Amino acid sequence: MKQYMLLALLLFAFGCTQQGGQQPPQPPISAPPATSYLNYSDGHISFQHPDWTSAQTNEEQMFMARMNAGCFFSAAKYPVPPSFYKDVLRQYAGSIREDGEYVSFSKTDGGNQMNAKLRLVYCNYQTYVISVACANSQPDSSFLSSVSCAPSQLNTKPKLGMVANPKNDDPAMFMDAIKEARENGVDVLYWYFAWKGLYNNWTVSDYLMEAFSQEGRSAVTLSIIHTNVLGQYPDKYSSFSDPGFKEEFSDFAADFAERYHPDYLFVGNEVDDYLYNHRDKIPAFKEILSETREKVHAVSPDTKVGFTTTYHDAKTNNATDIIVELAPEADLIGYTAYSYHGMFVFDNVSLGRFMLEDVKNIVPGKPYAIVETGWSSSSLLSSSKAKQAEFAEEYFSFVETTDAEFVNWFSLHDGRDCTDAANSFLTDLPQVKEDEEFMAVFKEYLCTIGLKTSDGTPKQAWGVWQENT
Repeated sequence: MKQYMLLALLLFAFGCTQQGGQQPPQPPISAPPATSYLNYSDGHISFQHPDWTSAQTNEEQMFMARMNAGCFFSAAKYPVPPSFYKDVLRQYAGSIREDGEYVSFSKTDGGNQMNAKLRLVYCNYQTYVISVACANSQPDSSFLSSVSCAPSQLNTKPKLGMVANPKNDDPAMFMDAIKEARENGVDVLYWYFAWKGLYNNWTVSDYLMEAFSQEGRSAVTLSIIHTNVLGQYPDKYSSFSDPGFKEEFSDFAADFAERYHPDYLFVGNEVDDYLYNHRDKIPAFKEILSETREKVHAVSPDTKVGFTTTYHDAKTNNATDIIVELAPEADLIGYTAYSYHGMFVFDNVSLGRFMLEDVKNIVPGKPYAIVETGWSSSSLLSSSKAKQAEFAEEYFSFVETTDAEFVNWFSLHDGRDCTDAANSFLTDLPQVKEDEEFMAVFKEYLCTIGLKTSDGTPKQAWGVWQENT
């Protein structure tokens, strides 16, 4: 990640303009008084800034730059959360001083000391960086208190949820996907994290969770089980039944909850599939679920803790007893409900509505959510864009009447290439990977449930979504 405005900030503060070269060290000077201030607003962010001379900059993210007597003011915006920008500052300055949204640092270069004060405000899914810096003096930063963000006037629809994956599977497009989901009625945003990927490193979760918490509610799954296989763990563990796993994972989950305070935290993804084939592991998983719930509640009392399970496979395998056994250890149960039959055949919309309605009957009276549902638009799977749109109508009808906590559509975009996603479910089944017919329809299933194609082209179901939100 490039240093964005920092080079420009340094050059301008030390008196380097497009017309001049590097200046020699300057003697200490007093920060120039700001005799007047001007007001700025773009409809989201507003602030006062010194009425200094406009300066030119080639930094594309910087939308305002002003100079006066060895001091430099700038305003910029970046499509990353504040924690990312702070990491860049630390790499540049060595250390920074933090006080909430306020950051300051000093850096010596060529005999000059640059003293900078910044305010980082996360607004409209971007980090606005409003900063002032002076060479060899302390800047007057009192005007930074004027910075304010006007929240978007969203009309989110209660219980409406989504997996807002980015266009073309491009992580750089995540903020656009999240913003689009919120602007189109999504109340609950949902995502999955592997413990290994976050072990001693919050970078990925910071990127997503700060955006998720911007507006509306959030739900996450920590995938210590990944459907029919184990999740990705720190290298010291090979199974969730290993000594020490329960204690360390539950501590990690509590740290996650304390850092982000998600509305819902699920332990394990579609756990019935794995536990059906490893019933001897059920007691160990129950203990993990129970201890995780207790520790999460201690640091984030409003976070509801549960596990996720399939509806389709649990019924097909006659394995609903696993769900019933785990239910007392959870605040709620998260179900995935896909209404295919055979080799991922999507041809019966009425079956789809029946499954959505029937989920709550597995453990009557237990709070629940539908963490994944959707419908393929692929002709290879006996469906079409029109049939997907027909199911979308049923989806919204269900959301209006259900007592589920939320109902997530999987997903905003189709996948671009679902080979890796398909293989992630088959790490212990190399013979299945060699079944070309199965792999073709499995990848098609995973890649065609989006409301838009992978490049962002809307399907008919997206039109239904917008009509209902």
